[in-house]
Amino acid sequence: MNWLSKRFTFVIIPEANQSVRQYRVSGLALVLAPALALLLGLFALVIFALFSRASITASDLKGELSSSADRYELRLSEKDASIDSLRSDLLRLSEQARSMEGKMAEVKALEAQLKQLAGIDAKAPVSVSSLVAEEGGQGGEELELPGGSAAALAGETAERFADIGKRLETMLPQLEDTKEAVIAYKEMLRITPTIWPTDSRKVTSLFGMRKDPFTGRTTYHSGIDIGGSTGDPIYAAADGVVTLSENDRVHGHNIMIDHGRGISTRYLHLSKRVAGVGDKVAKGQSIGELGSTGRSTGPHLHYEVYINGETVNPEPYITADRKEP
Repeated sequence: MNWLSKRFTFVIIPEANQSVRQYRVSGLALVLAPALALLLGLFALVIFALFSRASITASDLKGELSSSADRYELRLSEKDASIDSLRSDLLRLSEQARSMEGKMAEVKALEAQLKQLAGIDAKAPVSVSSLVAEEGGQGGEELELPGGSAAALAGETAERFADIGKRLETMLPQLEDTKEAVIAYKEMLRITPTIWPTDSRKVTSLFGMRKDPFTGRTTYHSGIDIGGSTGDPIYAAADGVVTLSENDRVHGHNIMIDHGRGISTRYLHLSKRVAGVGDKVAKGQSIGELGSTGRSTGPHLHYEVYINGETVNPEPYITADRKEP
């Protein structure tokens, strides 16, 4: 290793007419210079490799970030579309709810009319839809929404609303028909003799064959006799028009009312007539007073029912009491 301490001379001979250059370098410098150059080269290679790797990593990260941004943009777009769909569903449900409320109001109005026509006075039960939430304690088990999502629930609710709407569309005409039928029934009931013509319920002689109270012979009795006190009110058994109001030796003061549809009623032996021929009378209206005029043994009402001009037994027609006006 003695050569490391030695000095070496390098002679550079240029072209003609130029001086010769000499450089003296130690042996150690000759060894260190290549080693330093090699280290610098290796260092440069390492730096280049690290830079290249960092550049590739940065490019990959940039790609992943771009891909993630695209995915998030897509998700945001899907979320926005889902929110818009839910808003549309909620708007549709709100419109359906308003429509249901209107139809239910129509149904309730028809129900009230039917109850009024039928004389029903019952308190309706409280429905859940009429309750209002107020401040106070709350509780209960937390359950997941049916169907797994709000969208599924909205769709299911919409289907239920549509089904209810179809049912209501079917119910409304039926209720209208029922209302018309009730009105027709009420009208028919109004002109059908169904109430007692007196306050008294004391029947003294039935319809049909009986022994005549004056002669003792078997004769035909064309009505029923209802006992009472002179001056008791006599009521029209149904709406109608007075077609006869007279006084004769046999029937005494008597009144006949035409109720339409071939039905008439007659009231005999009155002490006083209030209704005259042509008067329109209402069911339960006073038309005279009970008495014993004509061929009579005592105060009573002889009551007759005519169907197409023929007397029939009044008993099946007396089914109700008179309602106070």
